Amino acid sequence: MPTRVNPAPASAAPTAPPLPALILLVACAGAAGALLRLTIGQIIPEHGMKVPWTTLAINISGSGMLGLLTGVAAARPWLRRWVVPGLGTGLLGSYTTFSLVIVATMPSLPGGTFEGLSAVTYVSPGTLEMLFYLLISVIASTGAAAAGVTIGRALFGCVEDPYGLGAVAAPPAREAGDGSADAGGGAR
Repeated sequence: MPTRVNPAPASAAPTAPPLPALILLVACAGAAGALLRLTIGQIIPEHGMKVPWTTLAINISGSGMLGLLTGVAAARPWLRRWVVPGLGTGLLGSYTTFSLVIVATMPSLPGGTFEGLSAVTYVSPGTLEMLFYLLISVIASTGAAAAGVTIGRALFGCVEDPYGLGAVAAPPAREAGDGSADAGGGAR
């Protein structure tokens, strides 16, 4: 018979950091993410490229890392207190800027406000190529995020199913007479 593990008392749960400290953490992590993105953009410049491949790689990798962080946080709820805002919103939020995908796509639309931007940034791609690039960006980044969530939850043994898609693993069976409420409408 499996042994029932009592959850830790509520007083043992970690508390969220004070709001000013959390804001400072997100701001510092956001600055680090922006600098990381700038550094990668300088190492692999997009000038002269027909399609902004560096932006695509950054957004896919960042989406995967954000998915991994989310998956780990689902398995380890105490991480949600400061790690998810700091690394998720701050670092990875500034690292993956999908607004740049839109800026990269806009010059390819003829007659648009951003038409002059294409001469400065990229070899002017056609509208169809940029729409395909936009589609690849959304699909690949979503797939990377989903893979990250799955890997994070699998590596850290997440048993609960926060999305209601079906149990990942069966919860431990309760012993008869253990004081828990029955499924027939007992107190919860």
